[in-house]
This record gives sequence, C-alpha cells and structure tokens, in this order.
Amino acid sequence: MIYITPQLDTERLLLKRGTIEDYKKVYEYDFRKLREINGEFEYVKYDGAKIEGWEKPYDNSYDWIVYLKDNFIPIANITADRERKDINAIELSFNTHPNYWKKGYTTEALKEVFKFLFEQGYENILCGYDEGNIRSKSINEKLGFVPYEIRENAWYKEGVPITTYTNIMSKERYNEIYHSKCK
Repeated sequence: MIYITPQLDTERLLLKRGTIEDYKKVYEYDFRKLREINGEFEYVKYDGAKIEGWEKPYDNSYDWIVYLKDNFIPIANITADRERKDINAIELSFNTHPNYWKKGYTTEALKEVFKFLFEQGYENILCGYDEGNIRSKSINEKLGFVPYEIRENAWYKEGVPITTYTNIMSKERYNEIYHSKCK
C-alpha cells in the first residue's frame, strides 16, 4: 500500500512531497558525519547519486520535504514509516540541513506531523536516536517523547558498539502536552 503524503502547513513552513533536487539540497551533507556518534562531527558532502529515487513514494510511508514558506527553500525531510501494529505506532525519522539548526523549524514541522498522524488513527509515535546524537536526543525530549526501548550494542561504528534509544509519544500524552483536538 502506498500512503499519500499530504501537504501540511504551519506558520512558517510548508511540508509536502519533494523533487529529487529538493532532496539533494536537504542532504547536501552526509548526516552520518554530523550526528556526533563517537565524537565524529564534520561537514562532508553527500554523494548525490545515493539520493537518486528518494523522491518516489515508498509503500507504507509518509515522506515530507520541509520548505520555508517565505522563499520555498527546502530545509528538512521528515519520514513516517516502520509501523508497529502491536502498539498501533509509526516511527518518525528526520534530518534538517545544518544551516537551519536551532531555529525551531524541526520542532514546528514535527508538531504538525504529530497532529496528522494521530488524526490518521495511530495511538503512538516512535522516534529515536543513537548514542552520542545529542541534537536528536534534545529534540525528542523537547517534544515530550518518553523512553520506550533501549537496544544496547545495536550496531558498531569503527568497532565501537552504539546503543540505540527509541522513544514514544502516545496520543494521550500528545493531547496533554499540546491540548490538541485530536480524538
């Protein structure tokens, strides 16, 4: 089943399906090098050939490019996929171009995505980060996610085991935090 990614609007942002050129702009840098896992942080250009095809819809996935409304610059990508039927959940992943960090854009966009996903009938939203990725950890905490699963030694980076943390936002918690009208 292919999910239809709807256009979403916030005060400053427009979220919608993007073109291959939009993905290339958002993923100008290799985000694996910007997450501070094992202390690694460097601006390395991403191989644009690896992005080819990202603009095509994937089964069971919502995929937004986030644009600034005032100049239609693509600044981020948010994907909702990997459903967990056992807890009626879907998982979010996101990347924001470093030029747009610490401006509140990612949290603004994610709140709108939460609203949409809960209106679609999900009871939970999952979002995680890997050990050392303090930016993603901070956004998870700021938005109100709570710990759900910890996978120690989930993967290895240059021989060093990395723990993966998965957090959860229930519809009930979302309503408590954001006073949403989602029912």
